[in-house]
Amino acid sequence: MNNREKRMNIHKKLEVMKKCYRERDSKNLDLFYDTFFNRDRRPIIIGTDNGPWFHTMGRIQWLIKYDWEHWGNLDIDTWNFDIRESEKYDMVRTRGILDFGSDRVWDVDIVMIFEKEETEYSCRLMQFKIPRNVIRPVVILNSSEEEQGKSEREMHDLMELNGNVASDLMRGHLAEKVASMLREERPYLEMIDVRRELIYIEEIEDGFMFALTGFCVHTEKKALMPFRMVGIGQGYEILDSEFSHPFVSELG
Repeated sequence: MNNREKRMNIHKKLEVMKKCYRERDSKNLDLFYDTFFNRDRRPIIIGTDNGPWFHTMGRIQWLIKYDWEHWGNLDIDTWNFDIRESEKYDMVRTRGILDFGSDRVWDVDIVMIFEKEETEYSCRLMQFKIPRNVIRPVVILNSSEEEQGKSEREMHDLMELNGNVASDLMRGHLAEKVASMLREERPYLEMIDVRRELIYIEEIEDGFMFALTGFCVHTEKKALMPFRMVGIGQGYEILDSEFSHPFVSELG
């Protein structure tokens, strides 16, 4: 697949996503799932707010249906997306506008990691995130028992997804690498905690994709906050990554 063919492939997938979120019809759940995911594999969707990730077909379809029933109108940019390529994985970013009416309009970032296969280009991870919370984080664990409970469920769910990783050297390497990156790139964060058991990783030969949840303290707010990072890499190096805080907001 050359670059033009790949961009057209992604554009067509995003057009399906746009159609499904516009129509909000449960009959489109299979169309949405089969456009992006392989039914013989277990993909991951990370939602905007704090809490467990979605990694079975049933749970993913429940999440998408929930969005269709409770979100505002989502308009997705299906042409102006970015692609960061590696030998085995591509990381794709695009944006959308979530319009709830009454002057409540949010930006939405959509991040996807695709696995390159001989006959298929399937999404292994999809993340929806509200980008403004990086500037003004709204999840502060030590002031909300509800958010603490959601975060604990997310950690428990991720550890179950990983199984026993006590001896996994790659996860240990990534934990150190991510913590070092964040200390250098985000000096306003302190006490960065990245644990190997909270890192999900898939490897093909020397290529890999990963997703993790961790914790940090904001220098100014002096509050414990969760964060997430997803990315792709080659060998032992991270080639591209996306950092975010989960989002919480009262819609009223």
